[in-house]
Amino acid sequence: MTPYELRFEIFKQAYAHATDEYHAEYNIVDNHNQNTGSKWNYPSFPPYEKIEQLAEKINNFVSSK
Repeated sequence: MTPYELRFEIFKQAYAHATDEYHAEYNIVDNHNQNTGSKWNYPSFPPYEKIEQLAEKINNFVSSK
């Protein structure tokens, strides 16, 4: 695997993790909004910057161990 492929794999993992968190938060809010009288605001989709930070965090972990 080339360094470019490795970085892309790390980015894909970060993207998957960020979207999994988003969907979990969305489902919690959606359940609340459907089952109670009060309404919560839906979360916003994770921006690129958050995914990039998470990818850097994963890369630093992998590189330091």
